[in-house]
Amino acid sequence: DLLKDKVINGFIKCENNFITYVGETKPENCGAITENEGYIMPGFIDIHCHANNKFFAHEKPEEVAMYHKSHGTTGMLLTFYRDVPHGKLITSLKKIKELIEKGSNVLGAHLEGPYLNANFGTGSGVNQIYPDKRIYDEYISFGVIKQWTCSPEVKGTEQFISDISKQGIVPAIGHSKASCQEVKKAYDKGAKIVTHIFDATGTAKDENTVAGTEDMSFDESTMLMDDMYYEVIIDKNRVHVKEEKLKLLIKTVGIDRVICITDCFCGGVDDGLDINMVHGELAGSKLTMDKVVVNLFEAGYTLSQIAKLTSYNACKVLGLTDRGEISVGKRADLVLVNDKAEFIKVL
Repeated sequence: DLLKDKVINGFIKCENNFITYVGETKPENCGAITENEGYIMPGFIDIHCHANNKFFAHEKPEEVAMYHKSHGTTGMLLTFYRDVPHGKLITSLKKIKELIEKGSNVLGAHLEGPYLNANFGTGSGVNQIYPDKRIYDEYISFGVIKQWTCSPEVKGTEQFISDISKQGIVPAIGHSKASCQEVKKAYDKGAKIVTHIFDATGTAKDENTVAGTEDMSFDESTMLMDDMYYEVIIDKNRVHVKEEKLKLLIKTVGIDRVICITDCFCGGVDDGLDINMVHGELAGSKLTMDKVVVNLFEAGYTLSQIAKLTSYNACKVLGLTDRGEISVGKRADLVLVNDKAEFIKVL
């Protein structure tokens, strides 16, 4: 059994979908015991996922959710990019509310935009969209948005971040070349997550920088903030995030503040490398969380570290205190993997 900081050879007792015992000795009054070869881990949590292998979340949200559950994702935020039309987004938020009420693995929505820097990310160069309180209040009213990404340099986002934070939505920043000062302002207003760090980001030109020296990039600026969390996309060949950059991030901010995501998209070319290409442009991935786990394991991370990166840390930043680790009182959202960290099944 895989606990937060160690692996034990022991027992887990579950009643009514909650864990009631964890230990190395057999619990009293225990009914049927299932012996599993391999390791029991907390179910995977994906806070950034747009699609399955066929459909986007705004097209068939329930099918997207079930596909990812079949790969070990017991909790997820269905994610909607800036190009999802207003009407479809409204319909999707209503559907997410239904899925939550049904007890599915959908925990809520993550809106990635539309208040992003128009020059960063898939479909760059689109018309710049600025926060409109009337519109974003309508989205908020459904009560299902858990995370919302914007770019701090876009006019109006400082107030927007403050507003959504007060509504219990976790503000995220990304698709950005915000300066260190702009990042700090966003952080002070409540920003807690950096959306897929090292992807779709840039560096603002500081007119006071002397030739031959470097400005602070958006990514570097975010790593100066205390208690920020950082999404990373770990594909097989480290196309999104170089292996050395992941090591640098973890060395700088600590493994307890890094969150692995899929950023799964569809509609592009699948070349077998877990990445998604549209018209020669990188557009998310073809990942499922079980592939992320294997990619991390093959990179040398321990199962305990992987559990933090794929479950516990995401729960911490979203305030999901009922899951994400194997301990008494937590939800019995558990998965089984083999000794190569390959997913076997949801328990």
